[in-house]
Amino acid sequence: MHNRIEKNKVTIISEIHPQHHGSMDELKRMVLQSKIGGANFVKVQLYSSKKLFNNNDRKYVELTKEELKEIVNYSRKIGIETIASVFDEERIQWCEDLKLKLYKIASISIKNKKLCKKIISTNKPVIASLGMYNFKRKGIPFKSKNISYLYCISKYPTNLSEIKMPDFKKSFFTGYSDHTVGIGTCLFAIARGARIIEKHFTLNKAINCETEKAHVCSMNLEDLKALRENADIISILNL
Repeated sequence: MHNRIEKNKVTIISEIHPQHHGSMDELKRMVLQSKIGGANFVKVQLYSSKKLFNNNDRKYVELTKEELKEIVNYSRKIGIETIASVFDEERIQWCEDLKLKLYKIASISIKNKKLCKKIISTNKPVIASLGMYNFKRKGIPFKSKNISYLYCISKYPTNLSEIKMPDFKKSFFTGYSDHTVGIGTCLFAIARGARIIEKHFTLNKAINCETEKAHVCSMNLEDLKALRENADIISILNL
């Protein structure tokens, strides 16, 4: 029975980017609290602001390879793994050099087939959000065995009325990437069979910043603890 419960546990990904304001100390505090709260992974984003957004507005939250290495090593030291959303091929190599165990493909990157195929070709587990992809019309974008898909609405914050939560036990979606306020929608997704939950994490929900829109719909430590506890209970009930 114990093995069945462990196997059925929901994977929680704590998205700590870009809510760190460009501070390594803030990043490490978020990593530590994510570990304490029960997340399985912390996730960062690796991009060039100029290349991805055609401006330098988000340059202050860019991570260099050395900064990524520092966060990866710190995370492993306290017992949690760092994963990354990668937005260009150069930064895929950073992840390979640092032996990251899992990749994320962001909604905005799904149409970049060259990048996606490069990530998938690492043969590491890959998760992809489909918030900007018309899966109802186009179907599954990639059918590789190492990729799983997250249901997502790419809006910060997402209104509850915009969500058409799938039945994950019958859908090709494995999990849910959340941008709503609070954790209620995440728990609803888990009750419907989601095996992966991704949600932004913050140390201060009250921050209002154009380049860090996710603070208001992020979880804090107490939210994460509640999400972990209730996810585990629902997982047992779903056995």
